[in-house]
Amino acid sequence: MKLWKRRAATAAVALLVLILLSSLVYHYVMIAFEGRSPSYFNSLRAVVETYTGTGYGADAPWDSPVANVLVTVMDLSTFLLVFIILPYVFRPVLEEALSPDVPTTTDATDHTVVCDYTERTENLVGEFESRGIGYVVIVEEEDRAIDLMEQGVSVVHGDPSSADALGRANVEGATAVVVDTEDSESASVVLAVREVNPGVRVVVLVRDLALEKYLRYAGADVVLTPRRLLGRRIAERIRSEVSPYLTDSTRVSDDSEFALVELTVSEESPVSGETIADSGLLDGLDAEVPALLKGGEFFASPSHRTVLGGRTVLLVSGDEDELAELENRLYPGAEGEAVVVVAGFGEVGSTVAEKLRFGDTDCAVVDTEETEGVDIVGDATEEDVLREAGIEDATAFVSAVQGDDVAILSVLVARELVPDLDVIARVNDSENKNKIRRAGADYVLSLPEISGRILASEVVGEEPVWYDRQFEVLRVEGSRFAGDELEDTPLATEDTVVVAVDRDGGVIADLPHGFVFEKGDEVLVAGTDDAVDSLKSSLSEYRSP
Repeated sequence: MKLWKRRAATAAVALLVLILLSSLVYHYVMIAFEGRSPSYFNSLRAVVETYTGTGYGADAPWDSPVANVLVTVMDLSTFLLVFIILPYVFRPVLEEALSPDVPTTTDATDHTVVCDYTERTENLVGEFESRGIGYVVIVEEEDRAIDLMEQGVSVVHGDPSSADALGRANVEGATAVVVDTEDSESASVVLAVREVNPGVRVVVLVRDLALEKYLRYAGADVVLTPRRLLGRRIAERIRSEVSPYLTDSTRVSDDSEFALVELTVSEESPVSGETIADSGLLDGLDAEVPALLKGGEFFASPSHRTVLGGRTVLLVSGDEDELAELENRLYPGAEGEAVVVVAGFGEVGSTVAEKLRFGDTDCAVVDTEETEGVDIVGDATEEDVLREAGIEDATAFVSAVQGDDVAILSVLVARELVPDLDVIARVNDSENKNKIRRAGADYVLSLPEISGRILASEVVGEEPVWYDRQFEVLRVEGSRFAGDELEDTPLATEDTVVVAVDRDGGVIADLPHGFVFEKGDEVLVAGTDDAVDSLKSSLSEYRSP
């Protein structure tokens, strides 16, 4: 039964009960206070006439105050009933008439079905749209479905764990299914997907790694835990900064030693305040700085006269061995010297602590709840708590607390207590990255962005250069530009930079003016997430002149 019909039935019953009770009270008042002896049906008629506003017949006027008060109350109730019952019954009718129809089916084929819509899958949807890849999102709440539809998202209203809804989303004709529901619901969704299409590729995002085996039993092909991957990334970065035997660089090709590395120059670094040329970082090395982030702002092909500092993040390219030497120049520590304070012992914090302790790195964990693995129980935004954890002797501070607002406060306190501290932070909302950088974080990782990159690599079937850095690096098939000069393609933008071109197994890093692409080229482009997303959209629409 529709909502308005249920409400109409409820209102009719309530009104009938009100009239019957009112008529009994009115009948009693007429006998006890007015001294009259009307029949009950006469009293019932008088009450109906009062509530409907049609008059009082022979009963008016009344002599007793009680009778007059009762009739006055019934008179006023008439207006209240009009303003309460009519909206209650007819509002759903109007909403249904004025609301847009929510899609319940799709005709899409060779598409990806996304079960539920979160900030993580929002980035994935953006990836699909920029590449022209078909998709449809299934959401259970009708209001959310309408909101997404009005935002231009391809959506189907239904329960993701229902085989019927999955069928209406044409899972049978899909190339992949992404499950991003609550952990407790994910296995049910996977089973429903397998019921509809036993052969489709199923990728599941979960928070609890313990669920992985159960999800694989249910039929999931890939189970991802972005929080743990992010925690590992933070631990790797810390260890590479203090160990001369570890590198944070990434090779971009199996056939070449050419690699990329992200390096952070803090305000307290020995080279802070110096230009790239005067710092000596690149002296004697065949390495280049194709881009940098300074104060959250992107600079492509920066001049060697660019001043370092202010938590500058460098993107450096060159031979892998020489990049390792560059890391040693910027982080001249010795293995085992790191002392790390980790705030928060959730999935990210516990993973960071686990990996650091496994590598014999001194690590103190602060959390508000006492549990195994937590060294200091307290609030990481309190100075005394951080001092007790050893922040004043630490070389790095990791903020992995649950809320971004709390993370910002913890970073502010840590930076105030130890100005030369290496501060690393995780944020749940990508929009807070610049805020936490201004608070004092040297290195910021966004969980939604990393999740989106991982999902895109799994669904689209591309191996990313990396997914866990602050620069996004995109591989672009260069054959589409064959015969075109770089300046005549969408790759020539101010917000991104072409790092190198892989041609016939060799890497061209220093592209001359008038560089012409050839068939078979593979292009590496770097930029911020927003800039690379915009570039992807431009590339999907590009036609060679």
